[in-house]
Amino acid sequence: MNKWIIAGMVMALAVAVHAHEGGHGDHAPMAGHEATPAGPTPIATGNGGAYYGAPMPKSDPLLISQAAQKPEAHTAAPQAFKGRITEVCQNKGCWLVLEDNGAFARVFMSGHSFSVPKDARSTAIVYGTLSVKQLDPKEIEHLASEGSKPQPQELQIDATSVWIAGG
Repeated sequence: MNKWIIAGMVMALAVAVHAHEGGHGDHAPMAGHEATPAGPTPIATGNGGAYYGAPMPKSDPLLISQAAQKPEAHTAAPQAFKGRITEVCQNKGCWLVLEDNGAFARVFMSGHSFSVPKDARSTAIVYGTLSVKQLDPKEIEHLASEGSKPQPQELQIDATSVWIAGG
C-alpha cells in the first residue's frame, strides 16, 4: 500500500513540474529555456527542397535568362521562374537574387509576408509577377545596406511562392 502512496506522490510532483515548465508567466525563463527565435519556416517540403510562402501552382518554370531576353513578354501574369540564388537579404531574408547565365532578377517575398533562409545559395523556382524596375539612389543605397550589389535598372519578381532545392 505504501508503494501506491509513493507512486501517487511522484506522479503528482511530475505533473506539477511539467505544468511549471510550460507556464513561466511574467518572469523570465530559466537559463537554457530561452525561446529560439523563429526563422523562415517552410510551408511544405518536396521534390528535394522546401516551399516558402503560399502553395506553388503547378507550372513549368522559365529560366530567368530566357525571361530577361524579352521581359515585356512575361510581365502580364504571374508565372514560375528558375535560377540559382546568388544573394539573399541579410537583414530579414525578404528578397533574393535569382541568376542564370549572367541574367538576374531580384525576387521580393510578396508584401514581406514570408522570408527565406539567409544562407540559401542553391537552385530555386519562384512563382510571381515579373517587372522591370528603375531604382532610385535611395533604393540602391537601401539594398546595398542589406548586402546586395544592385544595378540602376533590374528585373524584379513579386513572389508569392518560393521553392529552394535542399531546403
